[in-house]
Amino acid sequence: MKRLFFIAILGVLVFPSYALGQRSQSAKKYVKQGIQSFSRGDIAGAIAYYDRALSIDPKLAAAYLNRGKARRAGGDLDGAIADFETVWELEPGLAANNRDVAQAYLNRGYIRSNHLDLDGALSDFDRAIGFDPSDADAYFKRGRAFLIEGNVKFAIADFDKSISLDDRNPLVYAERGLARQTEGKTDEAQKDFERGLKLNHDLRLMLDMHLLDLQMQMKEMRRRQAAFQKNIA
Repeated sequence: MKRLFFIAILGVLVFPSYALGQRSQSAKKYVKQGIQSFSRGDIAGAIAYYDRALSIDPKLAAAYLNRGKARRAGGDLDGAIADFETVWELEPGLAANNRDVAQAYLNRGYIRSNHLDLDGALSDFDRAIGFDPSDADAYFKRGRAFLIEGNVKFAIADFDKSISLDDRNPLVYAERGLARQTEGKTDEAQKDFERGLKLNHDLRLMLDMHLLDLQMQMKEMRRRQAAFQKNIA
C-alpha cells in the first residue's frame, strides 16, 4: 500500500513537469514555424504562429522578439515596440544591442519628429541609441529633432557623433551646416555645405529641398512655441 502511495505521489510530481516541458516544446515549434513563414515574406502567417506560441507559453521571450520583428516589417511600430519592451522585461539579453529593436524605436521616432512630436521623438531616439549605441543614423535623426526644437548645441553634438561613426552621409553635413549657420558660424557652415554637396556628387537640388523641408519644420515649431508662451503669459 505504501509503495502504491509513493508511486502515486511521484506521478503527481513528475507529470506536471513533463506537461510543462511538452508545452514549452510545442510553443518553440510554433516560433520556428513563424520564423520560416517570415523568411518567405508571409508576415501575417508568421504573426499567427507567434500568437499561437504565446497562447501556450506567455513568457516565451523568443516569441515576443520575433513577433516584434514581424510587426515592425508590417508597419505596426507600436505593436513591435510593445513586444520588444516585453522581451526586455523577460530576457534583457535578447534585446540588448539588438538592431531590430533599435530600428523600431528609430523608425517611430522619425515619424514623431516629422509630426513635430519632439518629446516623443527624442524619447524614441534615446531608446534606439540605448539599444544600439553605434548607429550613426540614430544620432543624426536625434540631432535633427534637437535642431527643430531649437537646441542647437545638442544638435551639433549629435551631428558630430554621427559623423564620427559614418562620415559619408551628405545630409548630416547639410544639417550641421544649417545648425552652425543658425549660430552665426558662417565659415564653418559653408565648409559643411560644401562637404555635403561633394558627398552628394554635386547634386544640389536634393540637399536644397531637404534643407527647405527642415527649415519649414523649424519655422512651424517656433510658431507653436511662441503660441504656447503667449497662452501661458
